[in-house]
Amino acid sequence: MENPLLSVVIPSCNRQKYLISIVHTLLRETEAEIVISDNSDQPLSLDVLRDFGAGSRVVYVHHSERLSVVENFERAARLATGDYMIFIGDDDCVGPDIEEIVRWAQRQKIDAVVSYSDRFIANYFWPGVVSKYFGDGYAGRMFVAPFTGAAWPLDTRQAIIAAANRPGSGLGSMARAYHGLVSRELVGRVIDKYGRLFGGVSPDIFSATLLTHEAHKAYVVDFPFVIPGASPSSTAGEGAARQDIDGLKKREHITRFGDGLQWDQRVPEFYSSVTVWSYSHQQALDLLGDKALVVNFPRLYLKCLLQYRAHRTEVRVACQHWLQSRSVAELLWGGARGFCGELKLQVKRVWFRFVTPPVAVEGLDTMDAAVRALRERAGKWVAPD
Repeated sequence: MENPLLSVVIPSCNRQKYLISIVHTLLRETEAEIVISDNSDQPLSLDVLRDFGAGSRVVYVHHSERLSVVENFERAARLATGDYMIFIGDDDCVGPDIEEIVRWAQRQKIDAVVSYSDRFIANYFWPGVVSKYFGDGYAGRMFVAPFTGAAWPLDTRQAIIAAANRPGSGLGSMARAYHGLVSRELVGRVIDKYGRLFGGVSPDIFSATLLTHEAHKAYVVDFPFVIPGASPSSTAGEGAARQDIDGLKKREHITRFGDGLQWDQRVPEFYSSVTVWSYSHQQALDLLGDKALVVNFPRLYLKCLLQYRAHRTEVRVACQHWLQSRSVAELLWGGARGFCGELKLQVKRVWFRFVTPPVAVEGLDTMDAAVRALRERAGKWVAPD
């Protein structure tokens, strides 16, 4: 039997309200295989699965044991049979013409395609999302930034270096399984070489580092073929409300890894997007065996001090540990470069907000409505010659 062209892979946990809506949209908008690895307290009902047509295009597996997010992603990856795959959250969706982009990538023997780098091209906020600064002003809205539809090759090593130099600031232009397209062949190479695709405590940046390192031919396509979503219970939703900061071992996200988790002492030991990403990023970089590829720890400490002042003790302890093998001069130089880098990022964010602002599309009660609106706005993607 011929493999499907594309697998849309959804690791899910206790957000079935959004998951069900997303699957119905995917069934209507794509011809893709839909793979669901569900670690919710209760499985989806038989009526819902029958409505999906599970067993044909929908592959559904419920895991009753308590899994970490990394293990749930890993199990999901091994269920997918498509020539290409894209991982999304259970409140995300794919955008228009994704399968046309996959066909182009397959013809060109491209094994990874990236949609966005420093900012989402399109992102959707579900009803109920509350922002610390804008209240419910984001809820039920999609924001669409300018895009061109152009495609260009990715310098994979430079993408890894750039991401490592700005810890906690996103994937940059790295190839990715989460919100990006990757060939099953590339995923297989990574698993064969490193034993797994996902690791650390944040599966997206860990896998992105390994995929970028092993990709033979990666491209950026400036087109919204994925729509990140933010629901009230998602990490993005918590970030909007600034509820994403806590003691490291108080978070269920971390406790699911059990007592075997060994935290890197160079990373401040508290829960935040910056520290979790930096820990996971360095875990992947360690596997590459290239001593030139390392997280910029002085910049990490500066960023934590600026954003999470209540955790300055943890920052000081981590910095002292890092200094056991490095010099104060390196700390000061790295901190100075880090400050300039953070300033540059802030200038870029201001530019994005005021010079090339995203267009807000209002009155969207579901992701399904957002997908329809984006398809009308984006038009048809045209493959480059």
